[in-house]
Amino acid sequence: MRNRKRVLKGFHYWECDSFGDYLHNMSAEGWHFVEWKLGLIFERGESRDYYYDVEAFPKGSEMDTRPEPDTEEYAEYCEAAGWKFIDSKQRFCVFRREQEDALPIVTQEERLQNIKKAGWRKWVSDSIGMLFITILIWLEFLTINFERWIFFDLMLFLILAVTVGSITKILECFVMILEGHKKKAEIAVGNIPYYGGKFQAAARFFRNYMWVFVITIASVIACIQKYYYLAVIVLVFVSIIFLITAVIAVRRPSRADNWIFQIGGVLGLLMVIIPVIVFIAITAGDQQINNLSMQEIPLLQSDYKEITGKIDLTDEGHFQGVLGSMSYFLVRYDETTNSVGDSSDSLWYYVYESSHSWILNKIWKQHLDKTDGARDCTQEWRAEAAVCSGSRGSIYTVLYQEKLLYLYSNDPLDEEQIDIIRMKLKLGEIM
Repeated sequence: MRNRKRVLKGFHYWECDSFGDYLHNMSAEGWHFVEWKLGLIFERGESRDYYYDVEAFPKGSEMDTRPEPDTEEYAEYCEAAGWKFIDSKQRFCVFRREQEDALPIVTQEERLQNIKKAGWRKWVSDSIGMLFITILIWLEFLTINFERWIFFDLMLFLILAVTVGSITKILECFVMILEGHKKKAEIAVGNIPYYGGKFQAAARFFRNYMWVFVITIASVIACIQKYYYLAVIVLVFVSIIFLITAVIAVRRPSRADNWIFQIGGVLGLLMVIIPVIVFIAITAGDQQINNLSMQEIPLLQSDYKEITGKIDLTDEGHFQGVLGSMSYFLVRYDETTNSVGDSSDSLWYYVYESSHSWILNKIWKQHLDKTDGARDCTQEWRAEAAVCSGSRGSIYTVLYQEKLLYLYSNDPLDEEQIDIIRMKLKLGEIM
């Protein structure tokens, strides 16, 4: 029979009373809390009706994994008042009442201030990074990478996840404000506030398991869309983070050593992750270049004009998602001369397809903003809208009802060539 057991359970500072009641119930079952070490550690003993008081220590830190000198001094003061100090972690201090007539460790007003202070500091440490990342991701999504990410389900899910995470943090901010006012009002009329309850427990469950859900779903999406390397990166990243966290939780370094350990862990993580990402990027790029047959490319220069030489470079990219798709192709012929004297002939084009007009309209606007000196060529392309630009070669941006074409050609295109391109890429109604 085991004499010790570990419970992987955590509480928020606004759940100090729920935490104390949990320890009390465990003691009634014969399991007595002794310390934190990768979870809550309990020792088997006789069933006792122990009363626990969990306090938020104002001089503590989120980097504390064990009692620091300030905490030990605080514990001596409390033990003299009839409270036995059990253990501490971060700003939590756990005491067990040893004397029936022991006075409260702090006044109700002081307790509320300590809990508010601890709660706000934890909120800041947990939220600032997430809010900053969310803002950066949305800025990049709406400006630089919209035309790719909108068709990339994995990235859309991650954007949704960080957005939901940030919204919950903002809501948590308002909840703490309201909770603080509510507890203050209870104290003002002589009541003793209870810190905890079902709402706090539900919020804690969401905080603890939301990212487990996010990582699991993201890995599943990556595998379904055959981005196996992304799933591997996530698995390696999460494993290293878990290992670092577990080692810190077991070793319980001092506050100063914990800072050093975590900084070293982050640097070590980067040393592992960055080479993996670089390797995957290089190998993925090698697989795309010179790896396409002519049958795999929907449109070649030879489809709509006379051309000599041979294909010396091809490239392609594709995103397929619930909101549509994006396909990219590059074809370059060597050993030929075009009208401007180039020794090669290049053609690249993006075909965006979506039943959501707002998506195509936004991509159209983004390409249009990058176009200088454009002339209207809607009639030639028989499209809803089309423009042509470019001083060296020609760039065409063409909008149809459910498709958008963004194409570069070394030479301007005439109407016959445009009709061939429309037919090959299935753009609009073919006359």
